[in-house]
Amino acid sequence: MMLLKSFFRRIIKDARQKKLIPLKVIFFVQTSTLYILYPYLTIHMRELGINVEETAIMSAITPFVAIIMPPVAGLLADRIGNFKIILSIFSALGGAAALLLLLVPVGRITVSFPDNVVLSASCPTAGGGDLIYGMNQDHYCETLLDPRIDATLRSCGYSCPFNANSSDQNALLMSKGYALNVFDPKTLTTMTHAYRISESDMPEEMKVPEDAKESRKLKNMAYYKIAIRKLSNNALFFPANDPQLFNLYCNKQASGDNFTTCGFGSLPSQMIIKGERLTFATSLKALKQSETDVADKLRRYLAQSIDWPGVGNSSAKCSIEPDAEQVNAMVYLSNSTTEEVYDVVTLDGCTRTCILTAPRKDICTNDKMQIEYNIRLTFWAYLTIRVFIGMIGGTAFAMFEGAVIAILREQKADYGLQRIYGSIGGMISSPLSGLLIDYASRGKGYADFRPAFYLYATLKIFSGVLMLLINLEFKAPATNVVSDVVSVLKNIEVVALLLACFTLGTVWGYIESFLFWLLEDLGASRSLMGITITVGGIAGIPLLVLSGPIISRIGHANVLFIGFVFYSVRLLGYSLIYNPWLCLIFEALESVTSSLAFTAAVTYAAKLSTTTTDSSIQGLLGGLYYGVGKGSGSLIGGYLMKAFGTRPTYQIFSVVSLVVGFIYFFFNLLYLSKQPQVEGNDIVKKKPKIPAVSVHPVADLEKSKPDKEKIAHEPENNGPYIIDDIEAVNNAKNLDIVDSVLEEIEASTEVAEENQVRQRHQANGSVNPAFETDDHAEKKHSVTVEEEPRSKK
Repeated sequence: MMLLKSFFRRIIKDARQKKLIPLKVIFFVQTSTLYILYPYLTIHMRELGINVEETAIMSAITPFVAIIMPPVAGLLADRIGNFKIILSIFSALGGAAALLLLLVPVGRITVSFPDNVVLSASCPTAGGGDLIYGMNQDHYCETLLDPRIDATLRSCGYSCPFNANSSDQNALLMSKGYALNVFDPKTLTTMTHAYRISESDMPEEMKVPEDAKESRKLKNMAYYKIAIRKLSNNALFFPANDPQLFNLYCNKQASGDNFTTCGFGSLPSQMIIKGERLTFATSLKALKQSETDVADKLRRYLAQSIDWPGVGNSSAKCSIEPDAEQVNAMVYLSNSTTEEVYDVVTLDGCTRTCILTAPRKDICTNDKMQIEYNIRLTFWAYLTIRVFIGMIGGTAFAMFEGAVIAILREQKADYGLQRIYGSIGGMISSPLSGLLIDYASRGKGYADFRPAFYLYATLKIFSGVLMLLINLEFKAPATNVVSDVVSVLKNIEVVALLLACFTLGTVWGYIESFLFWLLEDLGASRSLMGITITVGGIAGIPLLVLSGPIISRIGHANVLFIGFVFYSVRLLGYSLIYNPWLCLIFEALESVTSSLAFTAAVTYAAKLSTTTTDSSIQGLLGGLYYGVGKGSGSLIGGYLMKAFGTRPTYQIFSVVSLVVGFIYFFFNLLYLSKQPQVEGNDIVKKKPKIPAVSVHPVADLEKSKPDKEKIAHEPENNGPYIIDDIEAVNNAKNLDIVDSVLEEIEASTEVAEENQVRQRHQANGSVNPAFETDDHAEKKHSVTVEEEPRSKK
């Protein structure tokens, strides 16, 4: 109950500070932008065809190149002082620059083949022989040698050979009319059967060629009974269904031999069921491809056996057809707009053929195919834009963190309480972004990330406007930024902190780059990916609220050690799950690894820095965590995943995190804790010194009486003790300690004022000796006896 009261008391007390409201709103919007887009960038690269190795290289180079900007931006911010206009410009520019990623072309795509394959069944010779199945290799099949399939009879017609270039072939396939001339050698007559394809029946796949970049899922052309289709590079199929001239049928051999004869004729009436298709099982044997087959992009199979309905399973042969018919096809080529026939193409030597479909998994071992375009253009274009965005984002980050620390010093506020609103923003924005991506991707064979980019750009520009609302007038420009930063970096405690943040950033960078990659492999939706951010944010709010007391109680270094341990547990957990929803358990641990641990790192760096080096040290910290650390995690993780696999890589990072955590813990315990606090450069002070108060003549005292606000703004113009006092107050992180320090300073000011009053009275009179020694705790007053004016003597 006490903890709950403290929880709400700290939130309410912080919320009453009106000057911090713009900062809270900016934290909300700024963090929202991070979680809208950045977690999804890895799978966005995957959609563009950038593989895991290229993703690792890109994710590593981008932060490494951009690392120079945060420290430089921090130095610039400390030098300028009031830098909110520059901060606003960089924030808005970062949002606009992100839209450039939408212009990067797809470099490599992975397309899925149709669920079914289309087979042609025919008898090569009229005098019987083997029943042969053929498969067009436009959708390449890595075939099984002896597959057994369940075939469905779709349509029957004629297969006609042709020799034509691609343009003529497309014209034939798009024809809306053709005629089949069947010559019967028995009667010496020719029957002509005309077929017309209406505009409404024309397959959409023929009207608009399928774009693999858009669909990512190849389809077989349907309309089996009416559409002209390609069986190979030199054969076209013409359906003969309305009127239907024949069908595929099989009968048991009457001689008693154990085989079935199949031919092309009329199906028995009992086998024709309206609304249903004929399905039968058949065993195939893949034939060796000849040079002609390869050139024609054709794969042929021998029908070893067939399980025909009502006949049973037995070997299959073609029936003998005496006096085979002679057939040619006349194809009418017409204008697509006027439908006027401009040419007639005659194809001779057509043979009876039927079209079957079968599940692809029963006959092919491959279900996907990779198509490569200009991957170099994609890689370098994406990398260039990411580096540009990284430089802008790194600059804005360093300046923003510097502004936050400066404002919190001025307002004596708590850093963790401000980050609460950032966590709330991430909790809302990330699942919202995932939902928008899923919604935009419906009916498409790929993920459409455009809503996330548009929302990101809008909020970044809006946050740039909000940056203009913060007040940095109090922040005076620093004169010796570089020397001040160097003096801070000479402290071994600062160096140890930066190395720890680099390692934490490496682990975090790997998770950020490849967690969604793992979840996508496990079949997670983008909505679930967004929910992971929400779970981590909800769990992190209590720790952010109580981060001040927690860090004050157990120490910054120990909180960082706990962060290492929890990172180890998270990584190990990810490596063991197979249900993507179980990742939410380990995402809850982000409350410690990110919310608490990074808050400890930022406040630790602020504690070890000075007012003139805030932005510089925060920029260096951010550069190591978000820059070099994240880049190292992406690069090392990507190559480890390629060498060892995804799950072992998570386990390797888990062990590394635990080992480094213990090294940092024992270094802090055995070395840093035994070192004296640094006092010479005002880096750390436990208590401020109370300035000595001396009595001066009234005129001198009035001239030297400093205004408290002026002391805070111009410390270099005051005495050394006053500088130490204000520096210590600015470096204090705990609100209660700050209040007590201010009370002591105010008390000393009251003493000085009373001494001034005493001096003015002494100019015209004398102080009662009985009250000469004042007890300020009891607030006793001096008694003055005025002298009689000399004019009256």
